[in-house]
This record gives sequence, C-alpha cells and structure tokens, in this order.
Amino acid sequence: MVVPACVQAMQPGRAGRAVVLCVAALGAVLGLSPAVQAVALGVIAAQDREACPAVWSVPALLLSVLFPAQTFVVLAVLPVLFWSALVRRPDGGQEGGAFSAVMGILGVSLVWHAPTAVSAELVAGLGAAVIGLLGRSVLGACRPGDLGLLRPVLLMVLVVAAQAEGLAVCARIALEATLLDLSLLVLTAALVRVFPVLSVLRLPFPPLPGLVVLWLGIHAALGMAAGVEGWSVLGVAVALLLGLLGLSDILVVGRVFRAWQGRVSGVSVLLVGAGSLLLPALVFGMVSPVLHFVGGEWVWPVWRMGGGDGASLRLPAFVLTGAVLWCVLVRPWRVVGGIVQTASTLLPALGNLLSVGDGLFEEAPSLGWKMRCVIVAGRRRFRALGGVKAPVLPDLRQGAVGLWLVLLGLVLAVLGVMA
Repeated sequence: MVVPACVQAMQPGRAGRAVVLCVAALGAVLGLSPAVQAVALGVIAAQDREACPAVWSVPALLLSVLFPAQTFVVLAVLPVLFWSALVRRPDGGQEGGAFSAVMGILGVSLVWHAPTAVSAELVAGLGAAVIGLLGRSVLGACRPGDLGLLRPVLLMVLVVAAQAEGLAVCARIALEATLLDLSLLVLTAALVRVFPVLSVLRLPFPPLPGLVVLWLGIHAALGMAAGVEGWSVLGVAVALLLGLLGLSDILVVGRVFRAWQGRVSGVSVLLVGAGSLLLPALVFGMVSPVLHFVGGEWVWPVWRMGGGDGASLRLPAFVLTGAVLWCVLVRPWRVVGGIVQTASTLLPALGNLLSVGDGLFEEAPSLGWKMRCVIVAGRRRFRALGGVKAPVLPDLRQGAVGLWLVLLGLVLAVLGVMA
C-alpha cells in the first residue's frame, strides 16, 4: 500500500503530495523489510527522470536485494537516494521539496535495516561524500545542494553503532536527534511552499529546533568517543561533520529567502514561534515509548533536555520564560501588527546575513600550475568517458512498478535456484 501511494502522490498537480509521500515513507521506516524496501526504492527512484543514472542505480538497487546488510551496498544506494538534491540540485529555492524529504527518510530506513554494516565505514563514506561535494562546489564555483539531508542518515549510523556497543543512553540521544531532524524535513517539505519562513526552523541558532538537533547529535558523537574504544577520533570527526552540515543549512535557508519575495504573514510568525516552542516537546513526547524502549527513560522535554552525559540544554526553559515575559511586558495584542511587523523588518536582514556564505562559491579559487594541470587532465578523462554512448532508457514511469517487480522476481528466482 505504501508504494502505490508514493507513485500516485508524485504525479504533478496533486494536492498534499508532500504529506502523503512523507507519511508513506515513514511507514516504510517502521514496517518494511530490506527486500520490500528495495522494491519501494526502485519504484520511487523511477519517478524522477533527473535521478541517478540507470547504469548505477539499477545494479545498486538489485544488489540491495541480494546483500541487504552489506556496507558497500548501503553506500552504493545512497547516491541513488540523494542524487537529485545534491548533484543535480534544482534551480528553484525548494531544494527538491517532498522528494528530498522522502529520500532522507528512506535513507534512515536503509541504515536501520542494515545493523550488521560497519559503522566506521559508513561514517567514512558519508564524510568523504560531504567533503567531495563541497570540494566540487568550491572548485566549480557552484553552490552545494542540501547537504543537511545526509544528517539523519549519519545520526542513524550513531544509533546503530551505540546499540551494537551497548550504549543505550547514547543510542537514545542520537535517536532523538534523528527523529527531530526528520520531523523538520517533513514539516518544511509539506509547508514551505505556502509558508517559506518555516525553513528557518532548520537553522542551528537558538531558540530554533535546529540547534537542538545539532546539540543532541554532537553529544551522542562525543559520548561514543568517550565510551567506545576505537571511536575516540571517529566520534570527534562525526561531531565536526555535524557542525559542517549545520553550516550548510544556512546556505540552503539563505537560498529559500532569496527565491521568496513576499510579505510575512501573521500565520507564518505564529508557526515559527509554535515550532520553536512546541516542536521538540511534541516530537519527543509522541515517540517517548520508543525512546524509553531504546534508552530506558521517558522523554518529555518541557523544561530541559539531557545530553546523556550529565549536560542539560535548558532551551525550552529559556523559550518559555522569554515568551511569558514578552507577553506580560510588551502586550503585543495592543500593538497594531505587533510581532508580525517586527518580523517583516527583521527577516530581510536575516536573509542578507544568511547569504554571506555564498561568496565562497561565486568564483573558482586560484590554484597553482601543477594543481590546474591535474584538474584539466581529470576533466579530459571525464569528457572521454562522457563521449561513450550510454544506453538511454525510455520513460518507464507509468510501468515502473511492474518492471521493477519483474526484475526483482528474476533475482529472487536465481537465488532460489542457487539455494
């Protein structure tokens, strides 16, 4: 039932397709086995004609059926998921919209259903991908895609690694950050077309929920570094990588602000305030039974949040106290426009501040002669490879479900004969 819902919701002109897609993908996270998930990935990937090339995606998806728990298969499928958002990023300010949010959720599901994969290799692969994409953007003078889509996958790697090492508290903290980050992706994908201001919720600034995700993720990574032998350097590297992904969110939100030129509505301001005040508590409260099962503690962060190592983030207390003082002292209901007028004044300045980092990608850096020779030689090799005629697949979006099921059936039949 999940796969047809995703296929139908991806058709253009469908109202509410973002919500349907994200809910269907969340069902995949909760209930699908690795083999069924491979079917869902194949069908959904076939709907995007600007996705990863078929010469890579088809073998990777078939290998995910044959070897669902292998590290190299997980790393091979990740480009299939995030190619559109990271390599062929759309020119619009939505950064892929609902499709990118679905791919992020399915990436988390991919790691969750592969608990035997080597976590250190997954972290190394994700780190190399982030550094490679940033290097490509700097050298090619092009802005990077939404690298923050890789953060939930990285956090889920921490969850699986902590559970394998018996660190239940660290796994719970990483799972909290993962679920809150996925909630932010779903919320922005579903409502950013109507309320673009909601994209600021992803920023790692207080009192926004993006800061909670970054804080919890860093504490989970440092907890792994302190509690597991062999993770001393790797845990610190994960913490630095999370900080780098947080900085990339600033570029993404800055692009959304530049693409959107309009008046700030009162509903948008109320949604941002409610998200900053209630979203962490609502997300952690609804999934508190799962968090209790993983880490042995009920989580309802109305006043403060724990980092698992004795540290506490009193951001909810700060937000609640500030909101009460503001209501008592300012009395915004007596001012015409109130906070809406203030937000209309401050948001353009915030957009200009967030766009400062784009100066890094305005022009390619000046490199030495030897480095330029190496780059030119590499470009010639890639052009030679690009001249090779590759098979062009017809538009199979209408029959994607049947075609992928036929391919999967052939693979399973071969496995049955070999067994």
